[in-house]
Amino acid sequence: MADATELLATIPLFSTLARRDLAALARVAHEQHYDAGRHLAEQDEIGTMFFVVAEGEAEVVVGGKVRRRLGTGDYFGEMSIIDRSPRSANVVAATPLRCLVFTQWTFRPFLKDHPDVAWAMLEVLVRRLRDVEQAAGEPL
Repeated sequence: MADATELLATIPLFSTLARRDLAALARVAHEQHYDAGRHLAEQDEIGTMFFVVAEGEAEVVVGGKVRRRLGTGDYFGEMSIIDRSPRSANVVAATPLRCLVFTQWTFRPFLKDHPDVAWAMLEVLVRRLRDVEQAAGEPL
């Protein structure tokens, strides 16, 4: 899946990976296409997949409000595969969407073997938490 390897190489989360590691990750990716309006993740459901947006846009919706728009190179679903808890938001395809999808049972071991990627993911999660704190006007 050379195209997936090239895409993964452009995503900051995976920027520290060696070419062979990118190729290994690409081999376990499942390329999926979604029509606009399709729900990819449902708030409060248990999630077992991690998504990387390859083309198109999606919206992150919490409590009926769009909180963020995702585009090429963005990802979602990481929280549920890390803590095995229900999803914190709905994610809906805003346009036709192509994603690379990883299952929990392939992505979790990958993170354990690549702590630099896990650390980069932690940095993004902390940034998101700080954004929520700022929007609420108080620390969580």
